[in-house]
Amino acid sequence: MNSRTIVILALFGLAALAGCAGAGSNACDFLAGQEACARPSLSAGTPGPQFAAAWFFGNAIDSDYERRFLALLANNQLGAMDRANGTGPFGRNRRDVQNRDFQATYSTLRQLAGPVANAHLPPASGGGGDGHFNGRWRVSRQTLYIDAAARASASKTFDFSGLQARSTEIVVRQAGQQPADIEGSCDGALAIRAAGASRTIAAGAAFRLRLSSENDTVSLFPADDLNRCTARIRSSLAPAGAPLTIRRVETADPALASLDSRYQRCPVPDGAGLDALERAFYAGRWLSQTCAMPIGQPRLLRKSRDGFNAKVEALMGAPLSDAAIDKGDPELPLDFSKVPRLKLIYLSSLEFKADFSGRIIERLIRHHAALGAKVRIMVTDVLERDKDDAMLQRLAAEFPNVELQEYRWRADHGAPIDEQISQLHKTHHIKMLATLAQDPARSRVIIGGRNIHDGFLFHRPIDLSRYPDLEQYGKTDGLSLNYYSNWSDFDIEFADRAMVETLAAHLSTIWLRDADTNLVRPFSVPVHGDGLPSGNVRHFISVPYEDDHALEAYFVELVDAAQHHIQIVNPYLNLTPSLARAFDRALARGVKIDIVGRIDLKGDIGGRFLTALNKLFVEKYGDRIDIREFKAPDVVLHSKIMLIDERLVAISSVNLNNRSFFHDSENGMMVLDPAFYARMKPVYDDYLAHSNPVSTKLTIPWAYRLLFDEAWVRQAF
Repeated sequence: MNSRTIVILALFGLAALAGCAGAGSNACDFLAGQEACARPSLSAGTPGPQFAAAWFFGNAIDSDYERRFLALLANNQLGAMDRANGTGPFGRNRRDVQNRDFQATYSTLRQLAGPVANAHLPPASGGGGDGHFNGRWRVSRQTLYIDAAARASASKTFDFSGLQARSTEIVVRQAGQQPADIEGSCDGALAIRAAGASRTIAAGAAFRLRLSSENDTVSLFPADDLNRCTARIRSSLAPAGAPLTIRRVETADPALASLDSRYQRCPVPDGAGLDALERAFYAGRWLSQTCAMPIGQPRLLRKSRDGFNAKVEALMGAPLSDAAIDKGDPELPLDFSKVPRLKLIYLSSLEFKADFSGRIIERLIRHHAALGAKVRIMVTDVLERDKDDAMLQRLAAEFPNVELQEYRWRADHGAPIDEQISQLHKTHHIKMLATLAQDPARSRVIIGGRNIHDGFLFHRPIDLSRYPDLEQYGKTDGLSLNYYSNWSDFDIEFADRAMVETLAAHLSTIWLRDADTNLVRPFSVPVHGDGLPSGNVRHFISVPYEDDHALEAYFVELVDAAQHHIQIVNPYLNLTPSLARAFDRALARGVKIDIVGRIDLKGDIGGRFLTALNKLFVEKYGDRIDIREFKAPDVVLHSKIMLIDERLVAISSVNLNNRSFFHDSENGMMVLDPAFYARMKPVYDDYLAHSNPVSTKLTIPWAYRLLFDEAWVRQAF
């Protein structure tokens, strides 16, 4: 380990000590989380605070990427120190903290994090291409679901990832009703925590654990040298037991570990030869982005059935017929005669509902899981109802090669009240289905705004009363999680092998995020380029509360770069203050802005609040922006499209509201290509044809005006 690494480790160690300076809480609480502090003996092999930069600064090429990552880690650590001590944006003057360690550490971290204050990263030396990062920086936590009644005698294999992890935890969770006993041994040391007690099992020694009631959990902490455990799951249903193998991904599937560790070096052309829009597109920034890639000929998925069937076809090899969809039978026969052989499936969605759409997709995933494909599913915990959870957890329990992450953001211990409340509404809003096939020509990736929900397929709820395990969604207003509307949305599908693999690798940075804070490893670093890159499309992922609101800065820059015309399709019109100022600047310099929105959002969760915010936008901009309301019968607009100067197109999950830029993770494609704009223009015109001018004579109750005067309330919507 070189001297620079040692200095950085020492600084982060001081941060751990200084965090409790007059704060009334200990550093363990905010750096490692209370859970980690309760088990120091279980992670003795990986000491240090939450974001100890414990990796080697290797050759000159890799150090550029690591310096970028270190700046983000330091910036995150500054926020943690402020929260723990109530300083900075939380009210207390940092100079009032009478602790020399705090002052010294804060000053040094601020210096390391300094570059984050600039929207752009300066290009580094060296060429473009791919790299692999294996530094140990994150807390890895995965869930192994156990249901003794799920294929009780079938062999099961669960792969855990210790990649880049300074501590690794496997939460074994009871997903069924039948008590289960797990007995086995491992080729390395294994620490076990159950019912508040901890013990360590030596390599080769037998262990036994029991899961009794529903949601009962036991935590396993594999040592660094543990690669494999063999065990049996026993119950009264299967006294002989079902085989269970637990394997480390890095040794069991090196190809997947290579995908998971990938990053890119992106050539940035000389800014002197670019206009403002080109500079914004090619710039390196703190937002996680891929390099520019050739766009090829992606499929545009405007119609609801096209969007759903694209997912079906990616998984089954053929779409469902209109007659099959019209029948609305979630147990209809599925034709697997043309199914691709898949290696990896990624499904990331705000929600994955136990309705017709969800059950069909679940059955298709089940088919591939039975053939051994690895499946990674990410959804938002707070939006999943009991039957949604049960469907996904049954799938994961029956096939442990199906891994499920139900995202929930946790506020720091002692965080301000607005952050505590935001735990209820921060969501995972990244939309992607990626299928990597043995035959690369059959790999697919689909990105856009649609979730796994019947509202994106059917005009009205279909009758699911014959299927007690499915949820009958149907409420059309209010704050109910049983909400239902028919949504008009838009997706885009790519079939190029390099594109699919790159976007899957990019999504892996979210999958392998830090389990305690949701901090995400950046995917690329800019380098000096020689002329314009050949690519014209980039994918981005935003985690706004961890990347210093880099997506907001990007959208502001794009609006500021517009010279003639901005065309927008988006249902949520609640601009952040920075975006509002950018809109004002664009209008002042004569840029024409047209918006197709949906002012009345009845049918969405909290539709009355969202409608009031949209009316406030119309009240402010109705005389300067051509705002039209999408009025297809019984359909609520949900698409998120932005077109600038007939050259740049954004297709994403990003709403033009505070939530997308302050609270929710997001993703999307940015395309800089007049030819692709020409393909998208008929899509925009179709939305325009189904819209009417918005009246500026609006009634907004005074209670809503008062409510939305509070910035933290506006940010929640």
